[in-house]
Amino acid sequence: MRITESTVTKLVIDQLEALDPITVIAEDLEPRKGKITVSCYGKSWTAYWGGMGSDSIAQFFCSCDPAYIIGYFAPNLSSTKFSGVALSKLARREVVKQRRRWDIDSNEARQLFDEADTLAEYETLEAVYHCHQESMTLIFGDEWWHGLHEATEPNSDYEYLSRIIKAVQQALATTIDKTAA
Repeated sequence: MRITESTVTKLVIDQLEALDPITVIAEDLEPRKGKITVSCYGKSWTAYWGGMGSDSIAQFFCSCDPAYIIGYFAPNLSSTKFSGVALSKLARREVVKQRRRWDIDSNEARQLFDEADTLAEYETLEAVYHCHQESMTLIFGDEWWHGLHEATEPNSDYEYLSRIIKAVQQALATTIDKTAA
C-alpha cells in the first residue's frame, strides 16, 4: 500500500460584487504539480497541471492569464457567441452595399432589408440556416455561413468565468503574501 500526502488549501471567497460565494480547493501534489477546483453557484471547474513553472498551484494560478485558465476549465467556451442582432446589422449593411452597386433593384433591396430585420430574433446560426437559407444566400452568397465571423457578441458565460478566475487570483495572491511574510 502506498500513501501520499499533499498540501491542500481551501478558500471560501464571499462578499464579492456581483458574484456568488466562490469555493477554491488548491492541491499541491508535489513541487511543480498541482490541481485546483473552483466552485461558484452550483458550477465547478477543475484543472491539473503536471509541469508548472512555479512551486505551488497558487503561485502558478496567479501567474496565468484568465483566458489560459478558461482554456483548461472550459475548453469549448468561446469569448464570443453568435448574435442574431449582429447578424441582422451585418445583413442590412450588405443589402445597402448591393443596392449602392446596383446589384439589386429597390424592391429586392426592401424585401431583403425587411428579411434582415427578422434575423435579430434568432439565437443560433442553425435556426437561421433552417428558416432563412434562401434570403441569406441572396444577401451573402452561396456559402454564406462562412463569412459570418462578425455576427457575434461577447459571451456572458465567458465573462462570468473570467471574473471568477480574477477573484480567485486575488484571493490566492493574498494567501501567498501572508505565507511569504
